[in-house]
Amino acid sequence: MFLMSSATLAAAADIDRPLVGTGDAYEVPVEQASSGVTGYIEGAYGSVVDAPGDVDADAWALRGTVNFDAGTGLNLQADLGYTRASIQDASTNSYNGTLHAYYRDSLYAVGAFAQAARLDAGFDSHMNDYMGGIEGAYFQDTWTLHGAAGYGQARWEGFGADHYMAALGARVYATDNMRFDLDGALDRITDSGIDYDIRSLKLTANYRPESFPVTLFGGYKYADEEISAFGSSVSGDSSTIFGGLRFSYGSNSIKEEERLGPVWSNTSRSF
Repeated sequence: MFLMSSATLAAAADIDRPLVGTGDAYEVPVEQASSGVTGYIEGAYGSVVDAPGDVDADAWALRGTVNFDAGTGLNLQADLGYTRASIQDASTNSYNGTLHAYYRDSLYAVGAFAQAARLDAGFDSHMNDYMGGIEGAYFQDTWTLHGAAGYGQARWEGFGADHYMAALGARVYATDNMRFDLDGALDRITDSGIDYDIRSLKLTANYRPESFPVTLFGGYKYADEEISAFGSSVSGDSSTIFGGLRFSYGSNSIKEEERLGPVWSNTSRSF
């Protein structure tokens, strides 16, 4: 169930993030966008194009996020998300919410997050995942580096397991309204000698017309999953193509949205 669910929901993965370049530190404008309130609403669709057993899987997702800037460097970002995935003739629904509290200036951002997610598998059963952690970002004129690490608990029908997460990403700006993201992540859910690992790599291209606050994004995600226990293991990998639209408010470009608005992407990957 883990392998099938995770491979499918990779199809609707959240799209944002980093790489490497040169340049001076980006200077945040004196005026704050939209009185310090910035955000976006996005919709995405993804299809698994390669998976074990040639499973027919796809998913669509909605996400909304808003960032409140207190004007002293202190920020609060809130995210809500919903994903519906289909695997062959079965469907699942998942919900997630995250709260980020952090400090940001023109060179870096650092803070903490708390997150909750729920998977409804469609047969009178559900799984909950709770996580807290730290996150940080480093800004330069044409690129951003960001990362996160977290720990939590995954629970299903009275069973509980530890959930560890680490993520590292880069965002490279060709222009203020064209960005390329590279994101890598590792999740481990473990209990009583049984380990479930998800390793993923995602490449995303983002483009926003200068006169219209809508970003078009699309890309490719590779995920490798492995369950190991008592000296043996089973694994499988999947490839997903995805795309979507992001409707923004309170910002004038993709770059301004990141530097003045929501900087953190969705860290919910356990499903």
